[in-house]
Amino acid sequence: MQQRPTNLSPERIKYLRHDNGWSQELLAKASGLSLRTIQRAEKEGNSSLETQQAIAAALNVKQEELYAVSPTPNVNWKRTNMMQSFIALLVVAGAILMLFILGGELKNFSDFYGGLFLALFMYACTAVAFGPHGLMKSIRGLRYLFASEISPGPASDYLSLIFKKQITFLYGGALIALVTGSVAIHSHYDEMDNNTSLHTAYAVNLLVLLYGAIIAEAILRPLAIKLESRKLK
Repeated sequence: MQQRPTNLSPERIKYLRHDNGWSQELLAKASGLSLRTIQRAEKEGNSSLETQQAIAAALNVKQEELYAVSPTPNVNWKRTNMMQSFIALLVVAGAILMLFILGGELKNFSDFYGGLFLALFMYACTAVAFGPHGLMKSIRGLRYLFASEISPGPASDYLSLIFKKQITFLYGGALIALVTGSVAIHSHYDEMDNNTSLHTAYAVNLLVLLYGAIIAEAILRPLAIKLESRKLK
């Protein structure tokens, strides 16, 4: 059975042609196609498999790169899958809460400003690295925590890359906060009444690293793994 051709993306063909500095006439000559065929492909996207292969070969790209790509991952939002992911998140949150309870009073693990700094630092770095569009993608992408059937593709791979880089930003922010806190503690060492105050200050200073590890390993890394393309060998 003959494979049915997939429609090309006129925008992608124009972009790749302009990237090579070619006119439609040059692309037609390089691909061995008629000028009318190139014009029709850039206007309507309809073409045969042979035409697609010829254009891809002329532009030195994979044939798949000529197709339209969805800007968002393809997700099957089934209620059952969403509930399973929600329960898994509850189990993780419960495990972290249990650790806090075993470690002492919950208020000992509270540092609002440290957590706020980490979030602002991570998203500021994301905006610099991926632009405002990438920043908004990462925020909206948090909803995929509740999805379990995500079709691999360029959109999901790109979002996975953002989350992986955010893990790096988180640990980098935590390191900066740790160094800054240590400098502040030693700068006010003479003002501390006893060793208890010093130990308390160091304990609070370490919370930012704890927050970074929880966000990175309990949220961002599982999301990145879930979104990236995986093939069984």
